[in-house]
Amino acid sequence: MPELLRLKTDEFVFTVKAASIENRSRTLSKTLRTRHGGDSDVFLKVEPAMQLSEPPRGFVDGSCSFLHAVEDINQSDQVNLDFPVFFENTLYQVEWIFLQRVQEARLNHRSKTFCDSFIFTPGEDGLNARLTGTINTGNDVGWLRLSLTFELDGKTQTQHIAFEVLPTKMALHQDLPVMYQAIDKVYPLWRFSLVEKTEQDAATSQQRGHFPLMWLANFAALRERFEQGLKVICAAPHSRLQPTVANIKAAKLKGRLPHKLAEQVKQDFANGQHDKRYAVEKKQLSVDTPENRFIKMAVSRSKRQLAEFEQKLRQSNQAPERQRLSDEFLNELHSWQQPLQNVLSQSFLKEVSAYTGLSRESLVLQQKTGYSAVYRVWQELKFYLDVFGNQASISMKSVAEIYEVWCFLCLKQILEHDLGFELVENGAAKLAQNDFFEYQLKDGFAGAFRFKRSDGVTARLAHEPKFTKKGQSIRSYLVNQEPDIVLEVTLPKWESSDSGSSEEKQFIWLFDAKYRIKTDKNRFDDSNEDIESTDYVPDDAINQMHRYRDALIRLSESPSSSAAAQPAKKSRPVFGAFALYPGFFDQAQERNPYTAAIEEVGIGAFPLLPSQAENGNSGHQWLLAFLQAQIGTAPNPQTGQGNEAQYPMAGMAEKLYVQEAARIPYYGMRQVLYSDLTLTAALGPQKGRDESYLENFENGVARWYHIKVAAIKQLEDKIASHHIAEEISYLALATPSNKNTGTKSIEKVWPVKTVTILPRRSIPAEKAGKAVDSSELYYLFQLGRPLILHVPVTHVPLRNFSHSMKLTTLTRLESVAKFAEVEEVYEAAMV
Repeated sequence: MPELLRLKTDEFVFTVKAASIENRSRTLSKTLRTRHGGDSDVFLKVEPAMQLSEPPRGFVDGSCSFLHAVEDINQSDQVNLDFPVFFENTLYQVEWIFLQRVQEARLNHRSKTFCDSFIFTPGEDGLNARLTGTINTGNDVGWLRLSLTFELDGKTQTQHIAFEVLPTKMALHQDLPVMYQAIDKVYPLWRFSLVEKTEQDAATSQQRGHFPLMWLANFAALRERFEQGLKVICAAPHSRLQPTVANIKAAKLKGRLPHKLAEQVKQDFANGQHDKRYAVEKKQLSVDTPENRFIKMAVSRSKRQLAEFEQKLRQSNQAPERQRLSDEFLNELHSWQQPLQNVLSQSFLKEVSAYTGLSRESLVLQQKTGYSAVYRVWQELKFYLDVFGNQASISMKSVAEIYEVWCFLCLKQILEHDLGFELVENGAAKLAQNDFFEYQLKDGFAGAFRFKRSDGVTARLAHEPKFTKKGQSIRSYLVNQEPDIVLEVTLPKWESSDSGSSEEKQFIWLFDAKYRIKTDKNRFDDSNEDIESTDYVPDDAINQMHRYRDALIRLSESPSSSAAAQPAKKSRPVFGAFALYPGFFDQAQERNPYTAAIEEVGIGAFPLLPSQAENGNSGHQWLLAFLQAQIGTAPNPQTGQGNEAQYPMAGMAEKLYVQEAARIPYYGMRQVLYSDLTLTAALGPQKGRDESYLENFENGVARWYHIKVAAIKQLEDKIASHHIAEEISYLALATPSNKNTGTKSIEKVWPVKTVTILPRRSIPAEKAGKAVDSSELYYLFQLGRPLILHVPVTHVPLRNFSHSMKLTTLTRLESVAKFAEVEEVYEAAMV
């Protein structure tokens, strides 16, 4: 591994090595350039200040020096870098080579796994002692702190070195605060973690309440100031003259007595009362003051809080498979309690009574040395969620987890703000703490958000629901499946032609948040795919979407079955599975590289990043447009029409079912929505046609019928109208009525064998009644033997051909006697 960084002091040489970081550095530069974020300062923090014995050195891939010169190498608390060195998902080798005789060295970190990855090798055979370890940054971004403790000449020394781990796919200081803000509004405190590799400056939150992780982070930052103030108090505790009343015999009264008391004593002596006691008020210095009662309370509660914290963490960390915390961290928690116990052991506090509150403001607590420091620290600990700002550092969950939950909430925002849904059940209240005081989401449908829209459409948004072999409605037969995000939309009841009953229709879309971008091109990729200039999702993420869609099966009872022995009907409930990834595009100007795949097979990806106000790009415009096309928007409150203006409620389901991805059957089969879809139409005029053409329809021996492709309106594209034409099972053709009513009637229904698209010139006269030299496209239907309607449908319009066209079902057609009563399906498809 090439050396990236070298710092040398009189005690040790600190080096960092890694494989080439050139690609990551180039990716980050591109990200910052496209995001207009610019380059931020990159540096190492050092505490205490290092006394360097030579200027720091660093290399890019082992060749080029990139560190700034340090003017005073004897007092360096910050080392500036010209280029970023530390990135997420990178393996680094870190080593301290000790130049003096060091007996022991270790790394202090909260994470047990992190500490265990470092090994100390004592010096022998002329080799220097060294502490060596590897760090895999993973998806942890923020400040990674290396706290080195070593024994030299019988003394323990500590050196802290911290560097910022940067993401390559997003602008850390732009995107993360936006995601944190969105998450904190819905899941306050969820993002904080007890043990991660990195830490970040905790952002201000408005949530109050007791959250141990935050209290601990703030106590660690304020501990030294707290202990220093207590030392001052113990050296000179505050006291004040306080009145005391003592009942004393006359023989023990001393000094000058008040006139009234002296007269009372004389009178009692005169009456022979020599043993009577008299109340005498005196003033003496006492440490039992409200201020000391407050100090005793603050120390006691802090000590108790730390002890409870340590006890619970040690208990949670006992199981070998759950050991997350290092012994150094737990011992450090224990050591923090000792100074507080020493204060409670002070003799003056034994005279102090219980704290009952302050009746008024105390100048001692606000101004006196020691007391004021403890008082301020206590107030910050008490209201830490409001005031700690950037004083404390705390671990955050990995950026992959942050990105996943942010994507989940981004979908929630789209449903509420853009698609007109109203939240009716909030699953955010179901956060719970685990054994390490971290908040966890209530995953699955139990913690889902539920929505309802004014047009009756309902939606459910769930985070990481589990689909198992024992699922009642949706099942995974072999392996449990757990997609990140599930969006389930339910349409109100509408009549199904297959069953003749009303039923709800449910549609499911799956989303999986992948905090990754494709970096390696394989030999099967399109040669035109430029992964250097375009952000693509990794191939395995797309493969996972195929797995989700194929693995989930919906089980539903047959509507005609009443016996329990009837097998359940199986269907595939997932209408689309999509990866969400942090790709950057100008979504207002560019085209999603996965649009074609989404339209063709319902599998693809959507780039998703926080909003960027500077370029007006929403960051989720493509995802919003897709959901609007699938689900529509709420009705306009003024006109009462929204997506119904284009698609009625049944039509909304029809539009989803007619999409190309929903129409892909197994080879050799058909995929239809209406098994008896029927097209009504009037026969064309006799003029110019062969007489036998119309006679064949009247006699029931016709075998061909043609109609313009343009007669069936394109819903979204020509593929949708083609699917509708292929689904037509019957043609209900109107012929002139026997009665002189000026209308036509439907007496026969013709089964459709095949349907093809041909230019008009390719349809011969024997099939169309006449030949026409035109390139306009027509549907040519091959017909079977006709069925005779028991009740003819009359009053079919005679003059305007388009008025005679309706898409319906045979069931609906057989239930009416007049053409105006025919109920339509696929209404939006008819001109």
